[in-house]
Amino acid sequence: MRHLFIINPAAGKQTEKTLAHRQGQIKAVMEARKEPYHIEFTEAPGHAEELARLYCDNYIEPLRIYICGGDGTLNEVVNGAAGYDHAAITVIPSGSGNDFIKLFGSAVPRFQDIAQLADGSDCYFDLIDCNGRLGINIGSIGLDSRVGLGMMQFKHLPLVSGNAAYLLSTVTNTIKGVHKPYHIELDGREMDERFTLISACNGRWYGGSFCPVPDAMPNDGLLDFVIVKKVSRLRVASMVQHYAKGEGKLFPEFINIMQGRSLTVVSDEETAAQLDGEAILGKRFTFRISDKKMRFFYPKGATFLPSVVVKSDVQEL
Repeated sequence: MRHLFIINPAAGKQTEKTLAHRQGQIKAVMEARKEPYHIEFTEAPGHAEELARLYCDNYIEPLRIYICGGDGTLNEVVNGAAGYDHAAITVIPSGSGNDFIKLFGSAVPRFQDIAQLADGSDCYFDLIDCNGRLGINIGSIGLDSRVGLGMMQFKHLPLVSGNAAYLLSTVTNTIKGVHKPYHIELDGREMDERFTLISACNGRWYGGSFCPVPDAMPNDGLLDFVIVKKVSRLRVASMVQHYAKGEGKLFPEFINIMQGRSLTVVSDEETAAQLDGEAILGKRFTFRISDKKMRFFYPKGATFLPSVVVKSDVQEL
């Protein structure tokens, strides 16, 4: 077995000291195993995808790819490694969010243990295809994507913290309008209304604290679609809180949760959707289960089964 460590030095709040410590950990574990390994540093956006594809092309033996970064780096590696059956990926959380691996609950700290990962179990996970771009976690369009993507812009301003950036983006986008007209096609069903937000969930967590479908399963061959209808500015804050806590089933008049394989959203004007936190611009977005799957490995004994299974509360089309 061959091991590849892709380190994004720009992820999170890493320093030269922490990066050197990480390299030391990798070398200690890998040299004891006496298996071939490589350490690569990303140099620009998109580089992690290029590295993953390069190694998948050049080596035919089982390849385990360790992503030392955040959700953005994970998304790049997914797009580079998907479709290569001899490759499996995991995350050594080093970013600011690391939302996808929150699937594993209390086992998340174990992802810092390289030895546990090297000997870990693996499972095929589904992937989301949005307009040809792959994702492994959650895609969305509407208020949440506009706030999240706007937050990234505000964070670049001097003296603006993460919380301040979120607040500024929320206020700005609320003033612009909390709902937009969309045409939705969901597995043959069509809707033309104003919607606050629409999400397609393969994972459970995104945006740091949003968990719209607490029992979403990344390997069931289906996506969980959450559709939040038009709500007023006065009610949007409380509704988004319920959405973020996965309490949509308590408000069926405003929030619909459905399972399916494909959802298309059409906007009258160009807008931004997000997939694993990465922006996609356009007027038409199709979120569907990809024909490709991705092997994901994790510490032995860890589980991504939800603590409470409530599929009976989810409408299946």
